[in-house]
Amino acid sequence: MADVGPGKKAVLKFIPLNEDSTLDFSNLQEIITTKTKLVAISQMSNVTGTIHDILPVQKRAKEVGAKLLVDGAQGVCHLPVNMKEMEYDFYVFSAHKMLGPTGVGVLYAKEEILEEMPPWMGGGDMIAQVYKEKSTYAELPSKLEAGTPNIAGVIGFGSAIEYLENIGMQEIEIMK
Repeated sequence: MADVGPGKKAVLKFIPLNEDSTLDFSNLQEIITTKTKLVAISQMSNVTGTIHDILPVQKRAKEVGAKLLVDGAQGVCHLPVNMKEMEYDFYVFSAHKMLGPTGVGVLYAKEEILEEMPPWMGGGDMIAQVYKEKSTYAELPSKLEAGTPNIAGVIGFGSAIEYLENIGMQEIEIMK
């Protein structure tokens, strides 16, 4: 366990590794408890290349009512990803791991979760109406996108995705 910062009530816990770099699920019920709010797990290790079995963690998170965030930064550029088949609450990845530009990435989340999330920054097209007493927010995704987006980065990211799709994940798997 680790404290995530001074004055914070959140506690960071880790799932240990087995000798072969796979996740050790033997104490999963003690690690992910009813107090757990968010479970964050890497889909694939950037150190060992191990593809983690997320299903036991996903099931346990669901049992205790915790949200599941999967870090797909390594996995998305090496493995086929179908968000409709995955039942993660959040899936995140960065463009630069997919041969794209730095400074841009993706936060994929279930719509009902995004609807509940309050904006963490203000400005730009995220505001629908401004009154003396309050402001109202725009519909998703604008509600969570304050200020001017990294337009050039997003265009570059789109080109990187297109490039990788043209090569195909099966071919990329062979190249590893």
